[in-house]
Amino acid sequence: MKDPKKANDPNCCPGCGVPFQQEDPETPGFIPPTVVIGKDTICRRCFRLVHYRQATKAALSDELVLGMIRKEMEQSDGAIQFVDAFQPSPNPLLDNLLEEWGKPTLKVINKYDMISGWFRSGGGSRRLAEILGISKDSALTMNALDHASVKKVTSWIGRRFPCGSRIMLVGPVNSGKTTFLRSACSEAHLASRSPMPGTTLGPVIVSSSMLGMTLVDIPGFRSEDPWIPILCPDCLVDLQPGKKPNRLTTSLKAGDLLLFGGLVSVEVLECFRMDRVGIAAFSPEKLAPHRTRAEREGELLERHAGGLLAVPCPGCRKTLRELPWSRTEIRLVKGQDLVLPGCGWITVWQGEALFSVHAPDFFRPSTRSALIGGDDVHEC
Repeated sequence: MKDPKKANDPNCCPGCGVPFQQEDPETPGFIPPTVVIGKDTICRRCFRLVHYRQATKAALSDELVLGMIRKEMEQSDGAIQFVDAFQPSPNPLLDNLLEEWGKPTLKVINKYDMISGWFRSGGGSRRLAEILGISKDSALTMNALDHASVKKVTSWIGRRFPCGSRIMLVGPVNSGKTTFLRSACSEAHLASRSPMPGTTLGPVIVSSSMLGMTLVDIPGFRSEDPWIPILCPDCLVDLQPGKKPNRLTTSLKAGDLLLFGGLVSVEVLECFRMDRVGIAAFSPEKLAPHRTRAEREGELLERHAGGLLAVPCPGCRKTLRELPWSRTEIRLVKGQDLVLPGCGWITVWQGEALFSVHAPDFFRPSTRSALIGGDDVHEC
């Protein structure tokens, strides 16, 4: 049995989990040489985040995250796997790793309240489970800021593990791991959280006196959000869906186009059997899709970049212009989603059409069975 009173490594920042260092002020973990490390000491990056809301990016690969998980598996008794309800995506590599591990794992679909209102006929948790390839009974929906939701998860932990157990928290960036940690453990008040994805950089280990257990917050996977290596912190924050994501229900004809800021455009190339296709577009608040004609795309990007098309900012727009772009053609029928990673998705609720996605080369659109379909989409 593990010692539940074992604290985080005193040589690591309790905010982001990286080792303290005094050599490079611009690198995570830096503390000035004059600072005496105490139990409440955090690195300069976390201090600026907490006190000045200054978020800074730091490189961390999914391979390094997997290495942290494998190492933690040697000590942990179970895991909570987080999923972002607005951007649900299976992670076969992590799923297989946890299955081979064989210890109890709970899937938590966080931020469910963002989209639950769109399921007017119910069945939201069932649809999310189908997309994730799991049974409905093997996952809980929650909001990590809601006491009742957090209580459901901590109750699951209490029923399955004895006092002194060690549980790791895993999943993609910004899926609510650190928010849950802070909600479940008063001792985690120093753990840094931010709307910018990728705040946690190393394992943050917190012993909960209430649970009598240790929770280990592992940094999130970044590959599910292709914009993290490219955009500045402010633009990455603007891409987070918040409490009220956008939804636009309309019909499009050939030559119509939806602009998702200056990041992605989706054009209807051809409609089949009907002259229009009915769609619903879902996106973060600051990435509201703007409808126009394909021939006006360049003009609107030049005139409204950074204004009406708030994301990306002028600096990130310049960066994107220097990258190679390409067009991907995808044919969709009624009941399918066009998934735009980090930007939302488009659901076809009527008709069939050939779409063209114009985006940087690294961007990989995909399709899936509609998350929100039928009358729910039509009534949005």
